[in-house]
Amino acid sequence: MGRLQDRVAIVTGTARGIGSAIGRRFAAEGALVVGVDIKGDLGEQVAREVVADGGRVPFLAGDISQESDVRRVVRSVLDEHGQVDILVNNAAVQKEAQLTDVTVEDFHAVVNVNLLGSFLFCREVLPSMIARRSGSIINMSSVLGWVSDPLLPVYSATKAGLLGLTRNIAITYGQDGIRCNAICPGDVDTELNRVYFEAHPDPVAFRGRVEHEYPMRRIASTDEIAKVAVFLASDDSSFVSGTHRMVDGA
Repeated sequence: MGRLQDRVAIVTGTARGIGSAIGRRFAAEGALVVGVDIKGDLGEQVAREVVADGGRVPFLAGDISQESDVRRVVRSVLDEHGQVDILVNNAAVQKEAQLTDVTVEDFHAVVNVNLLGSFLFCREVLPSMIARRSGSIINMSSVLGWVSDPLLPVYSATKAGLLGLTRNIAITYGQDGIRCNAICPGDVDTELNRVYFEAHPDPVAFRGRVEHEYPMRRIASTDEIAKVAVFLASDDSSFVSGTHRMVDGA
């Protein structure tokens, strides 16, 4: 029996990176994980790999920035499985540019996925969680919700916004048996972070500098973040809500 045995989880951004690692970990702990991603082919591939390992990860393609897609996904999960016990808002995008070079289109692209998409999923799953008086919501924020980076002004703003959303949900719906927490990773070895490294003149040297700034002299693996998500989703954190967990190796 795993720590998430027979719980139904929705995890966004499962086609790669942290979302893929969380989906795999949750499945290994006994959860039925509904993966959601706009990258349909990659999402299906991850789902097949987890199923081959004995896990349960049905996949639904969807654009989390679109209200109709979010409603379709949540309705499908409730119709098929009758409940949503866990929601992980992980999907994110970023645009590398200093603030004076950010276009309105890029601003909306980042905000609509990182912040609006998380809001939409929270809004859609909350009524069923309230009805069952149980639920755990995990929002994937970042250390950049507290500090910032010259090339990621909008990304940083969305991650700070997720911290506010997390606290609001925890305070408002705690009386209904719902917990909401955020994870704030430092640098993680993901495709998204590799794109960020490539935005610098010497990506290899820049990555080396970043790794050297961490006390452990490295950045995190995706599985290290997934393990924290399992803790926050499980009964091991039954009295943890409205807070964030820094996972930055410091």
